[in-house]
Amino acid sequence: MLASLRARTSAIDPALGLLAFIGFIAQVGISVMLPLLPLFATELGARPFELGLLTSIFAITNGLGQLGAGFLTDRYGARRLISGGLALYSFMNALIATAANAAWLLTWRALSGFGGGALLVSERVYIVEVTRPERRAFANGIVSAAASAGTVTGPAFGGLIAAIGGLRAPFVVVATTSAIAFVASLALRRRRVASKNVDGSAVVDDLGRTNRGALVALLMANLAMMAGFGAFITTYAPFATQRLAWTTVDVGLAFSFLGGGSILLGPALAHLADRTSRRAVAMAAPLPVALFGIVLVLGAERPVVWAIAFIAGGGLTAYNAAWYALLADASETRRRGRIFGIVSAMSNAGIVLGASGAAQLWERVDLSAGVASASVVTMLALVPLALLRLGPPRP
Repeated sequence: MLASLRARTSAIDPALGLLAFIGFIAQVGISVMLPLLPLFATELGARPFELGLLTSIFAITNGLGQLGAGFLTDRYGARRLISGGLALYSFMNALIATAANAAWLLTWRALSGFGGGALLVSERVYIVEVTRPERRAFANGIVSAAASAGTVTGPAFGGLIAAIGGLRAPFVVVATTSAIAFVASLALRRRRVASKNVDGSAVVDDLGRTNRGALVALLMANLAMMAGFGAFITTYAPFATQRLAWTTVDVGLAFSFLGGGSILLGPALAHLADRTSRRAVAMAAPLPVALFGIVLVLGAERPVVWAIAFIAGGGLTAYNAAWYALLADASETRRRGRIFGIVSAMSNAGIVLGASGAAQLWERVDLSAGVASASVVTMLALVPLALLRLGPPRP
């Protein structure tokens, strides 16, 4: 198994190594900031509704960034959009560190979403450009695992940074790391490869009956996953600190275990997706992710929660790797950028729905109901994936 993984790694374009580094260094800063964002907003006087809005408005602008970047990558190439997205994201996070109240925090966070969205789509299109089709899931898994290595590194000292420098300090960190990633992105080179489906057949060059259905199924699955994320990121830190009496260090450690699972389990599961069935791996992957929220609500001991978080991290990476590979298989080559952008942008509506729904459950029912909603909607991703079919159009 390890020999096979080494063989596949050596066959991947070296440009992915640089892209993996970019993902790592950018994610270091993001993972320092993200778990503490609701706490910073609360310090600035944000109410539960505004916490939900903080997540939702970022999702909206992030989706618009993805949509615009998708069309622009077809015209200008993915490399330029990677650099532009990183530059904008870095600058906006520097401004977030200066926010005097919740309104300014919402403004700068919203604008940073455009940069984050451009980066998200352009890096995944770039992977398709430099990777052989039969290795797409594994390549996506490698880049995701590198970003997760940053996720592990960041929270390990994120709580300490906040304790020493206050809750503004993490945003200075993310601005700095994003700037470093921007400089590195200038060295990315461009190379295109022929596009084939995982079974070796050529990708159909129009969105006929079968491919359109596959895109709809992939969109619906990702809507559910994004809704779960929106609900989780809105309620996790407040629930852990208020109900479970966790410290900010504990909050960050759970993200570290998620990242650890992504690093150690994710690439192997992505490799399995390429060798067996990308759809099957994408269907199995959300199960431990949903279980993480359940054990949190049940008040399980921290070692149990962290163990589930480790497995869930591998599941998240496997899902993303398989999902992006399936999306590439279902996309017309000449319009792949805009297809990635449209599907990814529409998926972001799930974050808005999940965050808003969790915030409403928090206010009207209980905070634990908001956390539990993340697990429920995550499981809904299995339904469209079960209906997913890829192949040439029927006569």
